[in-house]
Amino acid sequence: MQLTIKVLKGQDFNLDVDATTTILEMKKDIESKLQIPIADQKLLLLGRTLSDEKTIEAYPNIREGTKLNLVVMRPRIEGLREVIQRYFRKYYNDQQTEKLVAAFMSDFELNLKQMSLDDIDRLAENLINA
Repeated sequence: MQLTIKVLKGQDFNLDVDATTTILEMKKDIESKLQIPIADQKLLLLGRTLSDEKTIEAYPNIREGTKLNLVVMRPRIEGLREVIQRYFRKYYNDQQTEKLVAAFMSDFELNLKQMSLDDIDRLAENLINA
């Protein structure tokens, strides 16, 4: 089926998809066609954000000719999660990457909570002076 993607303050273009196409796969197509990073894309249908892991068929209002709005988020400073995610994506599929990133971040946050302020201060000092 063909959907129209309306880039806010930009042009419209058509995207060919199947009912089993995920929103994330659509964003990858958009990234390759418009050079807009996936992290900066937000796809909307009737003002509601579409979820990356869901398929087209999960949204009954999406059918042939539906117009989706693409909001381009302003670039932001990349955080730890994004850096880890980009690295894992080189070697694993999207589902594996999400699981690995979630496990990594959970472990990281647990270890960070176990550190005292003195530990963090010493770590920061060592990194600054390195």
